[in-house]
Order: sequence, then structure tokens, then C-alpha cells
Amino acid sequence: MSASIPSARCFGMMTWCAVDDLNFDETRERIQKSLNQAKKREIEEKYGARFSKEESAIPPDVESEWLNYIEEFERQFENAKRVTVRGYLGFPLFKPISEIAAKNLAAELDDVLVLLDQNDISVDCLADVSDEDLYQFITTELINEEIDDMRIEGMMTCFIYEEFHPNDDYDARRGAEHFLWDLFERYEDYVVERFAEDEKYDPSGKRISAGDLKSLFGSFYRRHAAFTFQKFECLECELDGEYATVRLEGRWSGILADSLTPVSHEGVAEIRMKKSPYGGYDVIRANIPGFVGT
Repeated sequence: MSASIPSARCFGMMTWCAVDDLNFDETRERIQKSLNQAKKREIEEKYGARFSKEESAIPPDVESEWLNYIEEFERQFENAKRVTVRGYLGFPLFKPISEIAAKNLAAELDDVLVLLDQNDISVDCLADVSDEDLYQFITTELINEEIDDMRIEGMMTCFIYEEFHPNDDYDARRGAEHFLWDLFERYEDYVVERFAEDEKYDPSGKRISAGDLKSLFGSFYRRHAAFTFQKFECLECELDGEYATVRLEGRWSGILADSLTPVSHEGVAEIRMKKSPYGGYDVIRANIPGFVGT
């Protein structure tokens, strides 16, 4: 009997400690949530920022760190001056590309990219860009772009090469691939929105209205209960002024809605595209294996 008493007391103490710890954590979390709400109101009143009124799903401690970041950003942004990238970097001198031996160009470019990274500036290329073109772009063009004179830990100023030098071949190929992806993911609204506003054709080449286009794809979706597989790889892209023709070879499979019979089609999809006034390319006509007559 006597031996069991200390054991029982110890167990009871452990249970009390666990509950007490739990209550402490809950209290601490409630306090942090209240502090976060107060911080949001302060940022809104001082800087005009707006936060969602819904309760945040992220842990209060993490949200607190995020709010500190937002506050520091707003504080610096309020008084930030605009400076050139050259000035932001401290007015470095770069060798003219004509003075760089071909064998040394990669190393010179690496030095430039390291300098940018040390100052939290990044340059991304969506498509292949030669070392020569990238070095020339950074040291003669990007260097004169203006940015906000702000330095916040963890904040990057990001540039994309193709935003300065559009790559029509890349944009057309990517647009065609995204169109096919949306089609077989059954994103009907996205599929229709990918067509040009002023020029639309059915697969036979007949010009049609936006309403007829929507009906065309609606009929295709009604014929198929589901799509089970799709894979297309780009074969070629032909550019012709503001137009482009992209051909992709592949296969797709699905299930017919009326009979639940599996179907599969393969071949070459031909997507005719037109430059968009908003950048990139819009679809104007799509010939896809199995799209009509299934």
C-alpha cells in the first residue's frame, strides 16, 4: 500500500503539469493572436494596407514574423527613393563585352550574377539565352532600370529576361501546351478565354463567334465523362508575323459519357495562334486528334 502512494502522487503531478502546460500554450496563442490583430490595425491605419478579415490559418508566431516583415516593408516603401540598378549596386564598372575573351565570358558573367545576388537582385531566363546576350543585357540595359531603394532581409528584386526581350517561339509553344493542359483538365472557361478576342475559328477553319466556340467545347465535354490521360510534346513552331503555328505530337484517352466506353486518340495537334495585345499568344484555331466526330 505504502509503495503505491508515491506512485499515485507522481502520476497525479504529471497529469497536472501536462494540463497546465496545455493551458499555458493556449493562453500564449490567444495573446499572440490578439497582438497580431492589433499589429494589423496599426499597419492599416498607418500605411493604408488591407488584411483579410478571416481568421488566419497560419500559426500565430509565424504570422507575427510575417507582420513584422510587412511593417518593415511599408516603413521603407513610404520613403523609398527610386534609383538605378547601377546606383543600387554602388556604381560598379563592367568590362565591355568586346574586351572579354570568349573563354573568359562565362566567368565574367558569373561575377556579375554573384554581385546581383549579393544585393538581392535576380535575373531569370525562361528560355535559353546565350552568355553573351545575358551579359550584354545586364551590363548595358538592366543596369539602367530603376528600382526602389529598399533593403529588407529576405526580399528579392526579380527581373525576367523575356520581359525585356520577348521570345516569340517560347511564348507560342508555352501557350499551346497550356491550352491543351486546360482542355484535358476540363477547365472549360479557361479554354475559351485562351482564344483571341477578335479572331476565332472552328477546327475546319470556319470563323465562329464566342458563343459558338463555347458550344463547341461544351459539346466535347458532354461527350466525354472523363479524361484519363494526356501527353503532348512540341514538334515545331512556325512563326509568321503576328501569327504562329505550333504542332504537338501526343495521345489522349477518356471515357465516353453515353456508354462509358474507353477511347484513345493519338496524332499531331495543330494549334494556330496570334500575338496577344497583353503579351504572349492567344489561340485562334485548334485541330486536335479525336476532337471532332468522337
